[in-house]
Amino acid sequence: MPDAHTAERRKVVLVVEDEKAIGQLIADAISDEPGFTAIHVAGAAAALEATKHVIPDVLVLDVRLPGMNGFELYDHLLRQPRTAHIPVLFETANTGDAAEEFRRRGIATFVRKPFDLWDVVSYVKRLAEGVPLTS
Repeated sequence: MPDAHTAERRKVVLVVEDEKAIGQLIADAISDEPGFTAIHVAGAAAALEATKHVIPDVLVLDVRLPGMNGFELYDHLLRQPRTAHIPVLFETANTGDAAEEFRRRGIATFVRKPFDLWDVVSYVKRLAEGVPLTS
C-alpha cells in the first residue's frame, strides 16, 4: 500500500454552475474518474471563496451566472497569482453572444449546452494533463 508521500495527488476540479442539477451531474461524473475530485459551487462568490482554500487544477465555468458572469469571474481569477494559471472549460447555452466574446478573448475551450457529459469529462481530463483543446 503506498504511503501518503508516494500516492499520486488527486486532481481537483471546481465546477461553477448555477443550475444545481447540471453542476452536480458534472461534478459527480468527474469525481467518478480515477484520480479526480470535483467540487460544485453555484455562483461566482462561492467560487471566489473556494479558491481561497483550494487551488483547482481545472475550472468548469458557466458563462451565465447570477451577479458576476463567468467572464467577469475568469478575469478576476486571472488577476490573482494563485489562480491565474488554472485552465478553464467554459460552458454556455447562448452561443451567439458568448461566441463573439470567446473569439475576442481568444478562448477555444468551451462546450455548448446541451453537451455530452462524457465530452466534458474528457475535456477536463485533457486540460488537467496540460493538453490544449479546441471546440
